[in-house]
Amino acid sequence: MTATNGFIIGDGSWNLQIYVSDLQVERTLRVKGDLHIGGVMLRLVEDLDIAMDWSDHALWWPNRNSWLTRTRSTLDQYGVQADAKLQFTRMHKTARIQLPDLRYVDMRVDFSIKTFNAVIQICKELNIRHPEELSLSKPLEPYHLKHNMKEMQYNGGQTPSADTNSFAINNHSPSGSTGSLDMTSSPFICAPLKHHSTPISSPVSQNGTWKKGYSKPEMNGNVTSLEMLNGSLDTSLANSPLSLNQEVRNKVLKPKSLVEKARMNVAWLDSSLSIMEQGVREYDLLKLRFKFYSFYDLNPRLDSVRINQIYEQAKWSLLSGEIDCTEEEALMFAALQVQINLKASVPQPLMETSGGDDDIDAALSDLQITLEGFQPQSNVNNLTHAPELSDYLRFLK
Repeated sequence: MTATNGFIIGDGSWNLQIYVSDLQVERTLRVKGDLHIGGVMLRLVEDLDIAMDWSDHALWWPNRNSWLTRTRSTLDQYGVQADAKLQFTRMHKTARIQLPDLRYVDMRVDFSIKTFNAVIQICKELNIRHPEELSLSKPLEPYHLKHNMKEMQYNGGQTPSADTNSFAINNHSPSGSTGSLDMTSSPFICAPLKHHSTPISSPVSQNGTWKKGYSKPEMNGNVTSLEMLNGSLDTSLANSPLSLNQEVRNKVLKPKSLVEKARMNVAWLDSSLSIMEQGVREYDLLKLRFKFYSFYDLNPRLDSVRINQIYEQAKWSLLSGEIDCTEEEALMFAALQVQINLKASVPQPLMETSGGDDDIDAALSDLQITLEGFQPQSNVNNLTHAPELSDYLRFLK
């Protein structure tokens, strides 16, 4: 056997094609199946010979729609063969997040971790406690509410792929299973799925309006970024604007029937999969919403942003008809809104006691609650606390 580039022909080595998204170049490496993923990335960086920070990069397999994040696993363990084409791309990408008050924020989101962990990171930057109450969803159009997603895929001539939010039943399974949990089936893709013709980290997105490296987003329709807030993030998100852009208001979906309300749930991302694995690409729009309406430990001193976003989502859900309510409930909600706005415009009287004493008294009251197990009537710090009886019991044999 003759040697070629240090490898002997017939030794089990083969060529692996890797596309570097930042440089928009393609490299071919001679590898073996027992080479681990970390070694592949190391050899790729050495072959590029460019001095830059590659710590935020990872390998993405488009055909399998999955990240190769386990650096100690080998190519054979991942099933990578000579016909595979990988991409070396960034894990943190820019995404436009729509908050519950319908404002937009451009944020850096980790596309390689599970959606649940990505929501935790987003809420940490937005200073929203208890991120397990929120989740991300894809934006829907009015025509998405008229048909089931599988029916739309069949009518469009596309091959329907297994997803975790499908309403249709797979008739090929005798037990009625959709096959979404079968590892041998096609990758999970939550609808609606955008088919991107541009590669990852392309300078131009589908609509051609978002530019890569665009440092100043357009301020049309309450669009901002974390850098533009200059440290006033809590104050900005705790007070939503009274009026929104008409274009943003027109995009609010208004379901007409119970079936259309049920179809709106198809937009939720799967919390156990990464954002990238669910068809979302850089510069795409995602909606941050409260998914579970069981709010825990609401504290006005710590949750000003969270309480305001809960209120704004409830308001727009009532106006769009997403939540059913009686006329009396809607009037009560509107009356509370007017009362809050009137009180907010009136200056509050200054307390004569010092703030330090108030903090000490509040800490002592919280300590008393913890030790004695009851809620004093003079101190109501927790809006969701329910009074309860507690005592010690002795069990004797």
